[in-house]
Amino acid sequence: MTTDDRGGCGSRATRRRVLESLGGTGAVALAGCLGSDGATTETSTDDSVTIGLSSPESGRYSPIGDHERRGFELAVTHLNEGGGLVGGDGFARLSGDGVLGRTVETAVADTEGDASTAETNLQQRLGDDELAMFTGGVAGSVVTTHRDLADEHETPYFVGTSTLNQLTGENCSPHVYRELFNSRTLARALVPEVVSDIDGAQFFFQVTTDTIEGRDLKRSINRYATASDLDLRPIGTTTVRSGSTDFERALSEASSNSVDIVFLDLFGLDAVNAIQQAKEILSEDAVIVVPLLTQSVSDSLGERVEGVYGTVGWHENLDTPLSSKFGDAYQNEYSGTMSTTALVPPGPAQNTYGQVLLWASAAEAAGTFDADAVRSELEGVEYALGAGSETMRACDHQAMRAVPVVRGSTGTDSVGNYFELLNGRRNVEPGCDEPPASACEL
Repeated sequence: MTTDDRGGCGSRATRRRVLESLGGTGAVALAGCLGSDGATTETSTDDSVTIGLSSPESGRYSPIGDHERRGFELAVTHLNEGGGLVGGDGFARLSGDGVLGRTVETAVADTEGDASTAETNLQQRLGDDELAMFTGGVAGSVVTTHRDLADEHETPYFVGTSTLNQLTGENCSPHVYRELFNSRTLARALVPEVVSDIDGAQFFFQVTTDTIEGRDLKRSINRYATASDLDLRPIGTTTVRSGSTDFERALSEASSNSVDIVFLDLFGLDAVNAIQQAKEILSEDAVIVVPLLTQSVSDSLGERVEGVYGTVGWHENLDTPLSSKFGDAYQNEYSGTMSTTALVPPGPAQNTYGQVLLWASAAEAAGTFDADAVRSELEGVEYALGAGSETMRACDHQAMRAVPVVRGSTGTDSVGNYFELLNGRRNVEPGCDEPPASACEL
């Protein structure tokens, strides 16, 4: 898979037997279920294989979940019909005729941003060996539940829009893979870029959502900022309830400390609401940073996102051959008339799209859907998804890749993007002998 774009519902069979049969000459029918949980499933047959998306389609993270679903569905379309990064300079092993000669079908479930809902949706499907892989998820409690289910049922899980350190650290799994960078890598890419762009920064304040993912980001940013030689020191932090619409108290506390930088360790609609209020409460000199920005934030704020710094999962202006190829494919699929409608391909969509293709190519190389065989093909593999050369690191199943650092602008670029790409920082991942990877035992 080496490429470089720089230039039962019935009785339980064993998972290994089912997937070996799917990848070989035998035929095993996978009975699909439609439960009362609101999930939708297309039933598998001996000519098909089913993959799953477990993503927030309702709740505070639903805009991100919508983007994950678009990327997932586009990947399946290309696997079955060709197009995008399938074949050619992208994933040459993929033919556009399914995977291992089987049509790829889908099971999609709404997590509602809730771990117990995610578990209810997935448990029987995984227990009945319906899914050859699954992806998606945003909330930290959800993605850790996904991890536990992947481990329990020996099913490949490709993490959704989550930078949670523990997934490629102390809570890693031989069946979990992540394309998106982790929080420590994010901090090492983002903080120096922000400091270099704003002269005289000295003090920062953090507003953190009271969630696993919020606390994880806060620790990573604080640890890097205080351990580096940057002229940057923490002056305070405050925690807010996820789902809150009132950030006045937290932002007023930041403002009263006369800070240079305010990190809003928030996601989804929380980030949108906090940015709007921060623009009114903070001084004009204060710099706002949202560590992980998504296109849904600029979709909601438009030019009001001006001056906000952060990272994104992907940016079309990374300017690699496959970057343009994915961007064109996404826009052609979803934006209607391209001459009159600009649609920015969002990071969560590109992430989910790429991971589905990465799994499919590994299955083709292995000649089976068996999780252990797929793992052997994925560990150490070099590939490209539109952000330059990448490697799926064997020690922790964390992708080594570029981290796009952006700043919001008042005007849009040629594709309607309000995020100006400042840098696609590379080689900033902590090594296998450093946290979080050093705590990972696969």
